[in-house]
Amino acid sequence: MPAESANKQSANKQSANRQSANKQEDDGRAPRRGGTWAVAAVVVVVVGALTAAVAAPFTPAMPVRSIEVEGARQLSEEEVAAATNIEEGTPMARVDAHQAASGVAGLPWVKSATVGRDWPSTITVAVDEYVAVAYTETAEGTQLIDTEGEAFTVGDPPPGAVRLADSALQDERVRRDAVSIVTSISEEMRGQVASIEARSPHTFVLTLGDERTVVWGASEDNENKARALEAVVHREGSEFNVSNPELVTVR
Repeated sequence: MPAESANKQSANKQSANRQSANKQEDDGRAPRRGGTWAVAAVVVVVVGALTAAVAAPFTPAMPVRSIEVEGARQLSEEEVAAATNIEEGTPMARVDAHQAASGVAGLPWVKSATVGRDWPSTITVAVDEYVAVAYTETAEGTQLIDTEGEAFTVGDPPPGAVRLADSALQDERVRRDAVSIVTSISEEMRGQVASIEARSPHTFVLTLGDERTVVWGASEDNENKARALEAVVHREGSEFNVSNPELVTVR
């Protein structure tokens, strides 16, 4: 009897140990299983959010609502915006900025153009226009000439543009010298100059709107000559000589 009792006690003890071990194993496994599913759910949510954020600019959820234009003076903002060929409602990320800039750069007055995105819904267009400081009459029409002495389009000359007489177009160098003289004159004073001619490659003469003339001389020391012109043009006389800006003569 004592041996049997001992065996039973031993068997009961072993059974209790197995049950305890099983319980511990179940208790230890259950939290890990639940934690895995929770982490997976968080990952799915994060991935979904990132996917939606990345895709949004390519969908109608983030469309172009406006086009802002900077730098246009001779051209209207409407003309520049139309030249981008960007339609309102186009998804922002689907806008081809390079193609849009090329379209704007194709306009006659545009020297260069840059197109960018101002998120979430605005396209920006920065325009650098040519400045027409002179013009010349040709068989094709009135050629407008920029500050570099290059003709860039045919059109009506803006206020302040000076006509280059035929003699000022003898060759590229003479034309560039004539334009250099014109650009040295202030915009206000330039409005009073009707034309410029070259009596020789080194002697230029301006004709004012009231037909008075100004002997400029060579295209050098132009800034001082331009200041001398503004100082003497209000004096009486029909011809001014500013070829030496420190010794101006009037006739």
